[in-house]
Amino acid sequence: MKQEMYIGPSVPGIVKEGTVFIDGLPASFTEVAGSVPAIKNLVIPLERITGAKQALSEQGSVENVSYCKVLDYLKGVK
Repeated sequence: MKQEMYIGPSVPGIVKEGTVFIDGLPASFTEVAGSVPAIKNLVIPLERITGAKQALSEQGSVENVSYCKVLDYLKGVK
């Protein structure tokens, strides 16, 4: 059983920060990934959560850049 956690900002109606996915991503999440592919970089296997959360605050890390891209996407939606 594959378990992954989303560590990005909440996307209304799609996913909340901290959501755990079991055995794959829902279709609604995959649709958003079509508009903002970086969101997939914020779905982390549970065994890597600690390091990935630390990387969120490291300027220039994949996680940090991806988080910012999702925020930019959300600003464009509103």
